[in-house]
Formats: sequence, structure tokens, C-alpha cells
Amino acid sequence: MLNKSVKHRDFKAQLLKDPKVRQEYEALEPEFRLIRDVLLRRSELNLSQDQLAKLVGTRQPAISRLERGDGNITISTLRRVADALDADLDISLKARSHSKV
Repeated sequence: MLNKSVKHRDFKAQLLKDPKVRQEYEALEPEFRLIRDVLLRRSELNLSQDQLAKLVGTRQPAISRLERGDGNITISTLRRVADALDADLDISLKARSHSKV
């Protein structure tokens, strides 16, 4: 198992040497972070996807899509997920480091 993890890490490092790949990866980081935070908080609360869905007022497949990063989730749904997880939702807008404005 550890070998597989090291290989993945090496593969990722190699890919991220390409500036275009790195730029795309960094652009997706906020989405990855949100997904990770939802998964961690759901795990901390020992909630299944189905249980979280009921608290949010949706169905389990919607939670699955959120955790996979599929689809376009609305801010209002994210607020309901945060409330169900007893968590704060922090959405921010920041200028890109390469911004010309």
C-alpha cells in the first residue's frame, strides 16, 4: 500500500512540473479543498451520505455528486450542507497572481 502511495506522489510531482498542468491543478484547488472538507466533516460526525442528504433535504446521489466534484452545486445547497455539518461556509474571491488588472 505504501509503495502505491509513493508512486502516486511521484507521478503527481512529475505531472506538476508542466506549467500548464500546474496551472489547471491550482485552479481546481478550491474545489478539491471543499470536497475534502465535506468528506472529513461528514466522517467526523459519522454520517453516511444518505444521512447527510436527509439533513440537507436532498437525496444521496446529490451528496455523492458533490463529493465526486460532479455537477454544478448551488451556493444555497452548499449553505444547507454546511448547516447540516454544523460548519461555516467560507466563499471568497481573490485576484489571481498573474492578473493583469
